[in-house]
Amino acid sequence: MREQFLCQHVPDPPPGVNTNLPPVTEAKPQTNRDRMVEHATNPMCANCHKLMDSIGFGMEKFDATGARRDEITLEFHAPGGGEGKPGRVTRKIVLKIDTSGTVAGIPNSQFNSPAELGAILAKSAQCQECVVRQYFRYTAGRTDTEADRPLILKVTDAFRKSQFKFQEMIVALTVMREFPQKVESQAGKGVKRVASNH
Repeated sequence: MREQFLCQHVPDPPPGVNTNLPPVTEAKPQTNRDRMVEHATNPMCANCHKLMDSIGFGMEKFDATGARRDEITLEFHAPGGGEGKPGRVTRKIVLKIDTSGTVAGIPNSQFNSPAELGAILAKSAQCQECVVRQYFRYTAGRTDTEADRPLILKVTDAFRKSQFKFQEMIVALTVMREFPQKVESQAGKGVKRVASNH
């Protein structure tokens, strides 16, 4: 989410940091949110994880395969199922899921569902620019540089003025990148729209 929709780089964990979460045990059953508390309290982890974890918590109603769930069922097995398989289920514990989340760096970004998160990102100027940057990277076949920023800002402005019509953004990027002199001459004549039906 940070890298694809906000164009932010999340660094790798520092060398030597234990990235394993505490195990879930029958004596201490926990949700993923509970298990991630270590990241919030460990200074070596907190700076990066505050960017990621709260967004991830808002997606917890979907399991690792994308199936929807309203609660987590933990199963605990007796040892010795044979051939490395777990034994019979001895206990099931059902835990409620808290899907409240926020997007650090975006004001008033509390959400409880992916749809609410999508609405927050859609209104974010940073996300709007990132959509343009990602499309620029795709068409240019390279990462943007500081020299590309004026073009990206102009295309983002055109994208906003079109009420976020993706097709209009594609046309604006193509015309502004491939025919910059034409765009400048049209701007000098007071022509507001970058492109018509090209």
